Amino acid sequence: MMNATTFMTSYLTFYMKGSVEYDGNFVRISRPNTILKFIPLGMNKQNFPVEQVSSVTTNFRVSLGSLLWGLLFALCGLSALPQSLVGGLLFFAYGGLTIISSLQTVVYLTAAGSNYLIPIVFTERAKADEIERGINELIAGRYADTNVRANAERSTDRIVDAIQNSRGV
Repeated sequence: MMNATTFMTSYLTFYMKGSVEYDGNFVRISRPNTILKFIPLGMNKQNFPVEQVSSVTTNFRVSLGSLLWGLLFALCGLSALPQSLVGGLLFFAYGGLTIISSLQTVVYLTAAGSNYLIPIVFTERAKADEIERGINELIAGRYADTNVRANAERSTDRIVDAIQNSRGV
């Protein structure tokens, strides 16, 4: 059974969604690539076998570069308002949306010894928690499947039950 969660990575490209899909064998991540959080450049796709995923956590962060970039554009927009109302408003709107997009909930995925970031706008925190919960369930299921002692005990119990049933005990 495949579970998928889609999310926004920026308010400027609200129409471009990222997604995380996870099933019993793989975690598939798809995120939009953009320039300046505005110009779309396709998708960044990554696949990880569940055996390589060791942990997943969520955290709130502020992207300092995006915050400063947004402040610069917002201030330029405010200063341009007297000369050009439309131009000033466009710059201000771009700066404001960039500032808001710099506030992120980030899902940190550790796979094959490397950390991968999945940025999600902070208003979709519930989706980040859903992704974390789903991947943690996959990791727990993988450990249960590879627990030799527990699997050997179940096999032994089944053999004992079969012997007892065949004897009519």
